[in-house]
Amino acid sequence: MAENPTPAPKVRKPSLWSKLRAYSWSALPSKIFRKILAMILSILFLAISLLFLGYAAIQITTNTVGVDAQVADMSSLPKTPVGKYRLIYEGAGLFKAAVEKEHVEYQGVYCLYPAWPNYTEPNWGDQVKVWPANKPLIAAPQMQGKGWIVSMFFLLVGLVMFEFFLLAWTIH
Repeated sequence: MAENPTPAPKVRKPSLWSKLRAYSWSALPSKIFRKILAMILSILFLAISLLFLGYAAIQITTNTVGVDAQVADMSSLPKTPVGKYRLIYEGAGLFKAAVEKEHVEYQGVYCLYPAWPNYTEPNWGDQVKVWPANKPLIAAPQMQGKGWIVSMFFLLVGLVMFEFFLLAWTIH
């Protein structure tokens, strides 16, 4: 005669109503505040890191693998409206220019001119480094000793800010 196994006791799942009553509602504002803080900090750190890394990338790239060229013409970038304000790229040192390399003129090259005492904006005849060599896209003045120090500093600050961006998501 086969033995009849006893059925396992059924465990009743808690209902949604019982879960809602058991939830700690006093902790909800704190959780919402932490999530909003993490979002704000991560956006802030990401924006700062992209600015610093972008500056360092343009300066280091043009000065290490770029070729010499000469500024032929300079035009300003359009002022982009953001709400009731306008972004002025020249204040950040970004210009659009035409460069001449080996007697060939290239239009629409973005020049990064940092606010150094002797480099404020591209002028006709300035010597710049452009990259890529076959169809230039970006240009920057040639850096000297202090320029390399500043670019490396910006690279490190950008990497640290990117790490802070990643760490901001660990706030819980």
